[in-house]
Amino acid sequence: MSEKHSLEVREVALEVLREHEQVEPEHLSRILEEIRREGRLRHPILVDKRSGVILDGHHRFRAYKELGFETIPCVLVDYQSDIISVRPRRPDIPVSKDEVIRRALTGKLFPPKTTQHVLHCPIAEVAWEPEWGYNKSVPKRG
Repeated sequence: MSEKHSLEVREVALEVLREHEQVEPEHLSRILEEIRREGRLRHPILVDKRSGVILDGHHRFRAYKELGFETIPCVLVDYQSDIISVRPRRPDIPVSKDEVIRRALTGKLFPPKTTQHVLHCPIAEVAWEPEWGYNKSVPKRG
């Protein structure tokens, strides 16, 4: 199987996803406002298909959760493959794939913007419909 087939895009239930980083409240507020204004999510989040750990998109995930959505569009990837790598954004905090998974599973989250994940394959190669799953109405509360 070629690496371009290692990615899959689909809706995933928020309740099965696990965070590995905290979020910045100001950034979360901007994302919430953008989703409310546009009524959609611009980009799917990046998730390890085995563990459900969010690799990129913590603020989008939290916004969807806060807005009352039950699912979110995700690009699913095999995190243990060489199609994706992780590097630190903070020089004082070492990161590795194992540490990302450990932090997510134990709930001992990294500070915001600690990790940067790099896909070594263009997402454009993934077969998906850009409008699929994005143009949902923002759920009404109360």
